[in-house]
Amino acid sequence: MSWKKNLASLVAVAAVGILVLSGCTTTTEGTYEGDTDTAESEKLAGSLTDLFQRALDVPENAENPFVAEVLTRAIDSGTIAQEDYDEAHRLYRTCMNDAGYEENYSQLANGSYQITPPPLDGQEAVEKYMEVGTECSAELAPIEALFITQQGNPDLLSDQAQVAVQCLIEAGVVDASYTSQTFRDDLDDAFASAAYNPMSPQAQTCFSNAGYSISVGEE
Repeated sequence: MSWKKNLASLVAVAAVGILVLSGCTTTTEGTYEGDTDTAESEKLAGSLTDLFQRALDVPENAENPFVAEVLTRAIDSGTIAQEDYDEAHRLYRTCMNDAGYEENYSQLANGSYQITPPPLDGQEAVEKYMEVGTECSAELAPIEALFITQQGNPDLLSDQAQVAVQCLIEAGVVDASYTSQTFRDDLDDAFASAAYNPMSPQAQTCFSNAGYSISVGEE
């Protein structure tokens, strides 16, 4: 059966918030989520360094030795190093493994990691898993949000949908007629009528660039 006909099991898990969509689930990652009601030309900040400093000014980030060290280096260099992001992800993986969860990880073209959760039996198990994931992401969450913005949103656009669409067009996944509203409609419809495969490597990287973690699977 085709990917377009098997969308009832759309599952994505990340260290931060979860959004339920018509029988499916997806997540939006990142501290600096765009406001879809604002003009598409609005920016998250004047520069990446401004974003890094803003993150360091958050008390819980400043009080976390690892996060504060990474952000301080990023402010000095103008970029979050791949090795710093990788170490943040390693800390997350170790914590989840110690908690008894065996996740699968795959690295996307933008350098970030896509997480595939273990089998979870029932809503209570899902909620517990998300709770543990949040606890284990103290180092990863703030670093990953900024790293993904750095890698996939060089124009620092505040509208996540616009970031995804711009990437999809540049990657040749869709043509120039594909708009931010079309993307939002596809997202609301769990990509049932999308003209492209949301699980293709190119689409997955574009979703990640925009701060979305989306996985479409068969029933």
